[in-house]
Amino acid sequence: MENKPDFEKMEKDRREYLSRIRKLASVEFDPEKWEELRKLVYKTIPLDVDVVIDDTTLREGVQMAGIACPHPSDSCKIARMLHEIGVERIEVLTYTKSDQEAVKRMQDENLGDMLAAWSRAAKPDIDLALKLDFKQIGISHPVSYIHFEKWADRPLEDLFARVTEAVEYAKEHGLTVFVHGEDSTRADWEFERAFINTVADAGASVYRICDTVGCGSSDPKAPLPQGIPEKVRRIKEETKIPAVEMHAHDDLGNAVENTMAAIRAASGLYDKVYASTTFLGIGDRAGGAETEKIIMNCYIHHGIDKWNLGTLRELATFISSSTNYPLPVNKAIVGDAAFAHESGIHVHGVSTLPLTYEPFPPELVGHGRTIVIGKRSGKHGVKLKLEEILKKSVDENDPRLAQLVDVIKKKFVEGRRRYPVGEDELKQLARKVGFYEV
Repeated sequence: MENKPDFEKMEKDRREYLSRIRKLASVEFDPEKWEELRKLVYKTIPLDVDVVIDDTTLREGVQMAGIACPHPSDSCKIARMLHEIGVERIEVLTYTKSDQEAVKRMQDENLGDMLAAWSRAAKPDIDLALKLDFKQIGISHPVSYIHFEKWADRPLEDLFARVTEAVEYAKEHGLTVFVHGEDSTRADWEFERAFINTVADAGASVYRICDTVGCGSSDPKAPLPQGIPEKVRRIKEETKIPAVEMHAHDDLGNAVENTMAAIRAASGLYDKVYASTTFLGIGDRAGGAETEKIIMNCYIHHGIDKWNLGTLRELATFISSSTNYPLPVNKAIVGDAAFAHESGIHVHGVSTLPLTYEPFPPELVGHGRTIVIGKRSGKHGVKLKLEEILKKSVDENDPRLAQLVDVIKKKFVEGRRRYPVGEDELKQLARKVGFYEV
C-alpha cells in the first residue's frame, strides 16, 4: 500500500511531545513553565506593527442602553486598572458633571497623558476638552452618504470645511487628533479617501475606521467599502494619514474578527495600529470588540506579551458590578463558566492534563478552575470536587467514592433533577457515605 502511515514514527513523536508537555504542565500555576508550554503548543505569527489598545469602555461602553453609569470613583478605578493592564489610551466622555469629575479623578492619579476626549466636529466640544486639560482628542464625523441624510441640504464641501476647521483648531491648540470616520464600511471610497487626506493635511495623526453597524468583512478578498484588510491597505497606499485604528461593532458577531483582521493587515505597513475596544464588549446595540479578547488573541496567536493579563478577570467583574451589567457566564476568558467543567469526559481530560480542555491556565488571567457536579458528572468530577473540599487526595478505588457517585447519579436519573449539586449539599452526601472528615 502506497503512502502507508508511519505509525512507529508518529508514536515516537507523540510520546516525546507529551513528555515535554507533562514536564511543563504543573498543577500549580508556574508563569515561566507556562510560557515554555505556550511556545511549544501554539505556533505564533509575529507581527511587524505595534498594537495599541485604545480602550473606549468609558465612552462607547457606558453608552450601552440600559446599563448604569459608573460612579466617578468607579470610572477612575476602571481607568487605573486598564492602565495597570497596559492599555495605552483611554477614551472618555466629557459632557456631564459626573464625566468631568471622573476625568479630574483620573488626572489626579497621573493618568492624564493617556486620556482622550471624544468630540463632535464642533469648537465648543474642543474647547471643553481644552478646559479639562486633555492632550488628545478624537473628533467623530460621518463619512457615509447614508449618515449624511442627517444633513441632506448641506453640500459635501461644507461638511469637509466643518471637519477641517475642527481638526485645525484642535491641532493649533496643542491636541493630538484622531479622526473617527463613522460608518466607514458603507462609505464611498472616493469621498472617504478625499476626507482622510483632508484631515491629514489639517493635522490629524490617526484615522479610525468605524464599522458602525458591524457590516465589515475580514476576508482579504472583500472589496471596499466592507473589506477591512483592503481598506487598511488602500488607506496606506492612497492617503497621507500616519496611522490607522479599527473600531468594530458586533451587530453580525464579527467585531473581534474584524479588529484582528485590521491588525494583521496593518502589519508591515504601519509602525502602529490602534484597536478601539471595550471591556466585555459593552456598547451601543450589540456592543463591540472586547478588550480582553483582542489582548488574548494577540498574545496567543502573535506572541505579543506587552500586557499584564493577571487582572483581566478582576476588571471584568468590577465593570459588571459598577455598571449593573450581568456578566454572561459563558463569556470567553473572564466569564464564570470559562473554566468550569461538568461532563465526565471533560473533567477526566482536565484532571489528566488541564490543557486538554483549557487553552491556557485560568490563573493567567486571574481566574480559577471550577468543577461542577451535575447530571453529566462522572467519577473523576466527583473525586476532584471532593478533594477540593477535603483538601487531600481521595483514592479512586475508595468504595465510599463509588457510593457517592451512585447517590448523585440517582438524584438526576430517578429524581429528574435539573440543577447541579451545590458544595453544601455535596458535603452532606459525602458524610452520609462515610467521609466524616468533611
